Amino acid sequence: MAAKLKEYVFDPATLDYRERVVTFRERFRKVAFVFLSSFAAALFYLWLYVGVFGLELPKTTLLKKKNAEWNSRMTILNTRMDDCRQRLDALQLRDDGVYRTIFGLSEISADERLSGIGGINRYDYLIANDHTGLLASSVKKLDLLTKMAYVQSKSFDEVDQMARRSGDIASCVPAVPPFYPGIHYRRSSPFGYRSDPIYHTQRMHTGQDFAMDPGNSIYAVGDGVVEVVRHELFGYGNSIIINHGFGYKTRYAHLKMTLVQPGQAVRRGDIIAQSGNSGKSTGPHLHYEVLYRNNYVNPMNYMDLDIPLDEYAQMVKAREEETGMSSDLVQPVHKDRRTIRRRGKRK
Repeated sequence: MAAKLKEYVFDPATLDYRERVVTFRERFRKVAFVFLSSFAAALFYLWLYVGVFGLELPKTTLLKKKNAEWNSRMTILNTRMDDCRQRLDALQLRDDGVYRTIFGLSEISADERLSGIGGINRYDYLIANDHTGLLASSVKKLDLLTKMAYVQSKSFDEVDQMARRSGDIASCVPAVPPFYPGIHYRRSSPFGYRSDPIYHTQRMHTGQDFAMDPGNSIYAVGDGVVEVVRHELFGYGNSIIINHGFGYKTRYAHLKMTLVQPGQAVRRGDIIAQSGNSGKSTGPHLHYEVLYRNNYVNPMNYMDLDIPLDEYAQMVKAREEETGMSSDLVQPVHKDRRTIRRRGKRK
């Protein structure tokens, strides 16, 4: 049991101090009075300090100062991320315009570089408590930079792999004619728009036509892999597509017969077919196309029709010795032309 609170008061009648017991109610009134007085003083202080003089509380001032410091840091961070974005954009331009172009790689689209960024309500949890928007902006930029850096890293890995194979480019580019230049042939229809010989309308001719007798040997113009072999009654007729890598493909059409299969690896100088007159054709000829990064380009910009005949013959002979497959270069294709074998006998 708690001891009673006692106090001493002066008794003027006896001129002496006497003891008096303080009740609980009296103690409560005193405590309540002190509390209410303090609370009232505090309210008056706040009214006077904030309402009248327009000043801020010390804690509010401290919090605002810290908030300003964090906003300043976030602003600096956003500025640095903007600089990183500009550098990444420059790397992407150089990557697509130089590195990937050199090795015949297709450009990486903007959609692919930015895939997975954003999304519905992805940053709502930040926006709800971010009045300035700096935090949400920083997180978005960081996600974007992370994605862009990852895609760019993968692109450089791909370029690096192609660079290690750069010595193979020379043997893959379609730089020689697809037939022995010593035969009798005529460049009958060039690359570009022309009047279609069957439909008599202006159409894009996607290759170079070489009129020649059927049965002439057709050779791979560069190292690669046979991608497609088709046998059609119309269109290209009997045709072959070879993927040379580094962005290059070649097509050989209107053939008499094909001598390769899809998936077969070929080297420059390998015999792959014989010229013919199949499909949509008005006469015996070879339709030859070059595609670079899936776009048709003028084959005459690549092949050297003035290549020395003995150099071409040596290339074919070397491949024949390696593969054990003989071409039909030995047969005459025109009365006033000699074959490679005959030229060799004259020497």
